[in-house]
Amino acid sequence: MKVHDLTHLIAEDILVWPGTPQPVLGEGSTMERDGFRETRLEIFSHVGTHMDAPAHMLSGASELDELPASAFVGSAWVLDASACGGKIPPEALDGFPGADFLLVSTGWERYWNTDKYFGAYPTLSTAAVERAISLGVRGIGLDTMGIDPMDDTQYTNHFIMFRAGLVIVENLCALEPLRGRLVRFAALPLKYRHADGAPVRAIAITEE
Repeated sequence: MKVHDLTHLIAEDILVWPGTPQPVLGEGSTMERDGFRETRLEIFSHVGTHMDAPAHMLSGASELDELPASAFVGSAWVLDASACGGKIPPEALDGFPGADFLLVSTGWERYWNTDKYFGAYPTLSTAAVERAISLGVRGIGLDTMGIDPMDDTQYTNHFIMFRAGLVIVENLCALEPLRGRLVRFAALPLKYRHADGAPVRAIAITEE
C-alpha cells in the first residue's frame, strides 16, 4: 500500500484567491517562555487545498460539519485532462470506470505559487460537470484554483455542483502519477461549526 499526499503546504506566502487575506502562522506558546510550542493559525476557509460545501454559495444548503465523515472518503478516478486544452469536454469521461469522486489532473499545479496559476487554467465544461454528476460522483477534485474559469462571475459549475448537494476539492497536487487510475481517496476537512469550506489533507491510496 502506498499513500500519496495530494495537499499543498500552507504557509504565510501561499497563493490565495485575489482579495483573500494571507494565512497567518503566528507565535502562540514558545519553548523558551512556556516549555512547549503552539502556533496561532489565522486562515480563511477556502485557502490552500480545500473543500467547498454547498453552503459556500447556497443559503440553507449542507455545511461540511453536517456531513458524515464517510462523505469525504471513497473511490476516485483520476482523469488525465492534460491534452484537453482550455475546456474539458464530456467525452473526456468516456473511460470513467465508476467511482465516488472524479479527480481532474490538468498539470496546472506546476504553476502553483506563481501569478500564472490565476490565469487561463483548464476547466471542466458545464456538460462535463453534468455528465460527472449523472455518473454518480459525490464530489469533484481539481489541481486548479477552481471548477469555474476566473472570469465566470456566475460560478456556473459551482452552482451545478452545489444544487446537486456535492462537494468540490480545489488546489490538489501530485495527481500526475495517478492519471488513469482508480484509487482510494480521502479529503478530510476541519470540522468547525457552520463550515462553508475548509482546508483538507487530501490523500490517495494505491496498492503497489
